[in-house]
Amino acid sequence: MKKINRHLDDNGLPYLYPEYWLNPDEYKKIYSEINSIYEVQYKNKPICAHTSFDINGSSYIYWFENHGFNNYNIYLKIPNDY
Repeated sequence: MKKINRHLDDNGLPYLYPEYWLNPDEYKKIYSEINSIYEVQYKNKPICAHTSFDINGSSYIYWFENHGFNNYNIYLKIPNDY
């Protein structure tokens, strides 16, 4: 039987989606932005979308699972064409 490795949050709970790999600098930038507005925009919302610029200056929408402050799983990055 094949074992599926799942990404876990800080409390050991599994996320539903596979983690989207981001460059470490981009990862830190997006997490910092989400953390700075967490209380007013993302608190208690299980699935969220955060619009920002990547490290190259292109606009993207970052979809993430929210398991509490600083417990996010970014699972999708799509171009923001709006």
